[in-house]
Amino acid sequence: MPLQNREKRRYLMTNIPYFSLMKNDEKKEADIVIFGDIVSKTWADWNEIFPADVSSYDLVHQLGEIPEDYAITVHINSYGGEVKEGLAIYNALKRRNVTTICEGFAASAASVIFMAGQRRIMNAASLLFIHQALTRAAGNPDELEKAADDLRIITDAAANAYREGGVTISDGQLTKMLKDETWIKAEDALAMGFATEIAGAAEEDGVPTNSAMGSIIAAVTTGTLDTVSIDTAPMERLVVRLTEQVDRIAGMAEQTQQTQKPKAKGFFKF
Repeated sequence: MPLQNREKRRYLMTNIPYFSLMKNDEKKEADIVIFGDIVSKTWADWNEIFPADVSSYDLVHQLGEIPEDYAITVHINSYGGEVKEGLAIYNALKRRNVTTICEGFAASAASVIFMAGQRRIMNAASLLFIHQALTRAAGNPDELEKAADDLRIITDAAANAYREGGVTISDGQLTKMLKDETWIKAEDALAMGFATEIAGAAEEDGVPTNSAMGSIIAAVTTGTLDTVSIDTAPMERLVVRLTEQVDRIAGMAEQTQQTQKPKAKGFFKF
């Protein structure tokens, strides 16, 4: 590459970073953008050559610049990277008031970071990717077996982030998904508890929600559970009608359950 082109490329990479911090002191908000690999930086010129990459040191340093009472939004579009860096970033973010947004891919270690959000928002056109930890190894049979055992322990540490985040699937299903190297669509991430919201989904008071109670209230107020309209009723009547409808649905479910054969060996089958 000619010297002039190298200098131009270096200028662009230095002045247009993908890992950055933006603060709004008036609104007490901050945005962290992670659009690069999750790595430990091992030499002095790393930031100059790879400005998109983020390390746990980078992120913890930026968190130190954000006051404790600020709401933090972390925008993620990353293939992931080193497990130790991802775990450190995850744990640092968990201690703050954080919303994570998957802007494209939150893959591998980046999916662990995504789980740090109290609110975890998927865009409809975004994906998570989870898998077991991997490495390169060489040595005798005992050394290779030790490397495999270590990888299982490391994988389980990462899986704890998914569990802590509130995934609703069983440990067995989570393990299978990790072994299968699974891409997760937005709607599946929401259904399984990896995400709490999908951007642009149904809103309640302007906040995207996946609340089952919200769906029931909507059904009651639109008359889909009952032919009686209560759009003009006071709040007290709404609560009474909601309770009646929930009791009716529960009774129907109990009656249906009594007439069906019990499922064998739990809900999930492997």
